[in-house]
Amino acid sequence: MSGNYNKFSDQDWLSGNGFTALAEISKLLDSTRSIDENQGREFLIRTLEHRHIFNGYQNVLDSLIQKAGLYPYLLEDARMTTGELVNYEYHTADGLEGIYLHSAQARVYRALLDGISVILSAPTSFGKSLLIDAMIASKMFNCIVVIVPTIALIDETRRRLTKRFSGEYKVITHATQDRTGKDIFILTQERFVEFQNNINPQFFVLDEFYKLSPERGDERTFVLNQAFYKLFKSGAQFFLIGPNVQDITVDETDLNFRFYRFNFSTVATEIRYAGDGTQEENALEICEKIEEPTLIFCRSAKGAYKLAEYLIENGVSFADPSASEMAEWLRRNYHPEWILPKLLDAGFAVHHGSLPRSIAYHLLRKFNQGNIRFLLCTSTIIEGVNTSAKNIIIYENKIASKKFDQFTFNNIKGRAGRMFQHFVGHVYVLHPEPDPELPSIDIPSITQPEDAPESLLIHIDHGDLSERSLEQLRYLHAQDYLPMEVIRQSNGVDPRRQVDLAAEIMNNAQQYHEFLSWRGHPRYEQLQVVCRLIFDHLMGGSGKDGIVSASQLCFHISRLSKLKSIQKILAEEIKNPKSGTPSEAIESVLKILRQWGEFHFPRYLAALDRIQASVFGAVGLNPGDYSAYGAAVKHLFMHPAVTTLEEYGLPYKLTDLIVGKYDLGEEVDSFIYALRGIDPDILNFTDFEKEMFFEVLDNI
Repeated sequence: MSGNYNKFSDQDWLSGNGFTALAEISKLLDSTRSIDENQGREFLIRTLEHRHIFNGYQNVLDSLIQKAGLYPYLLEDARMTTGELVNYEYHTADGLEGIYLHSAQARVYRALLDGISVILSAPTSFGKSLLIDAMIASKMFNCIVVIVPTIALIDETRRRLTKRFSGEYKVITHATQDRTGKDIFILTQERFVEFQNNINPQFFVLDEFYKLSPERGDERTFVLNQAFYKLFKSGAQFFLIGPNVQDITVDETDLNFRFYRFNFSTVATEIRYAGDGTQEENALEICEKIEEPTLIFCRSAKGAYKLAEYLIENGVSFADPSASEMAEWLRRNYHPEWILPKLLDAGFAVHHGSLPRSIAYHLLRKFNQGNIRFLLCTSTIIEGVNTSAKNIIIYENKIASKKFDQFTFNNIKGRAGRMFQHFVGHVYVLHPEPDPELPSIDIPSITQPEDAPESLLIHIDHGDLSERSLEQLRYLHAQDYLPMEVIRQSNGVDPRRQVDLAAEIMNNAQQYHEFLSWRGHPRYEQLQVVCRLIFDHLMGGSGKDGIVSASQLCFHISRLSKLKSIQKILAEEIKNPKSGTPSEAIESVLKILRQWGEFHFPRYLAALDRIQASVFGAVGLNPGDYSAYGAAVKHLFMHPAVTTLEEYGLPYKLTDLIVGKYDLGEEVDSFIYALRGIDPDILNFTDFEKEMFFEVLDNI
């Protein structure tokens, strides 16, 4: 970091050189070069951290804030000319009282108000979420869809929009919720494409749109493309948002949109690089000095736990009574030897994708409240979840086994600092930066590249398919094992694998009928066959997310159906000598429950259900019906309210206690309505359990 930057963060230097500092900033802001203007804005943000120093130059500072376009940073008592007041009011958003947009936000907002569809690439601190809120507040739309990449972001977005718009719109996150005619749907791509009743939006938002591109995304990329294509074909105005994208490979005239790319940030970023020593030693040196909330990015949960233990063993600790209260609750309700409570006692926590959603939410809440000093995280945090981190330590430069690129690096470091809270975010990098080239983003549902999978192409209208895509799908249309409408219903499952499985069942129909024609719940030998067909055919014989064989999958699903209790499953797994330490056993169980119980197995089972029903129907045999069993697995064999409200932040155990004494009904809306009438004292909730309960209640 150059001294030129440092002096604008140096309170002593600013005290003696206030006018000089403002003059230098003014000169940069007057420059015609965008690089100078951005530098001037960054210097100005750094001085705002020490605003009290400039009491004698308040009018000058106010003028520079306006020149830089940082209107949200103007104080209520700022002195402005009539022209400046008019310009200031231009940067308001109708319906959001007391909220002002910065100049780049205002450009996008005005384009959206004019009915123009927009793709926006901007830094993390740009304030993209506020633009969504501003468009909702405009009252131009009765039906709005917001697609987000994770369930954690569903919950965060739901909380924000419910607080702001609950009197005007109903916020819907599940397919079973009733519609009112003034609705905001907040969904992942999987939830959107699985909606049985069509949603006809007038405006839709796609968050983290870079995940449309195969090079930037993951295995869920093509389901996201399917969702985008369906939404785009509705004719609704759209707003695609994401960070640090160089360009879009789609022609603007093909989609009729306007692409904005800004390097406009509302916080300053200071990057420091590691010196000599190992990564662990460098992390220790940094953490020993830090006194503010700090995110530490790690490639995996296992590595994050290992680093946290190393730091604690070497004397880094920040004890807090509130964090310790949560630690004690986790010990009682999961296991005394789980590593997570131990970390909480020292002011640390690990946030990763296999944690129960409620636990992950309350860890993040404690971090934002300052009760946790160090939050070690995997990629779960960089996908848009807001934190109050002043500091980011980029400990590793990989996500799982793959090195991340400049795009992801910028996304991670953009989490440092927060408007009005931490003017300057500090980023500590413990490895060389990736190649500085920023990516261009492709949208396969529009461009239909050679490697576009059939699972996406089958959802594109015939008239929109290219000649190459039509040829690629010719085999699927020619085969007679499985109708195309059945194939399309299994979103994200490879069509050829579905056809091969249908052929396997059809060619051995009598043999399979005994094992696949069950209804309700299967016998163990039937479940074995189901798991083998899922693993060998629909999964292509490749394991993922902790499952490496059909027999292992059958064991975990069977145990879940037999024990029907997370605590009992944990206790059994911990007793298994092959499971490692109690903490490793707990992490393994939580991963299987989250990834396979609640997501993968119900999805694959539903695909197999459709296939067997179609094949047996075609050959004159009675089909099975797996719907009840699939729903039971998805809810971990508990009342549906337990897993649903867990997503809202209420832990499994608390909802389990509630359904033992109260009738919550069977649908999401009834769960939410009934929750408001519950007295936690009757259920003997502890103080911490009441805290979690009322936190959820305040946000529904």
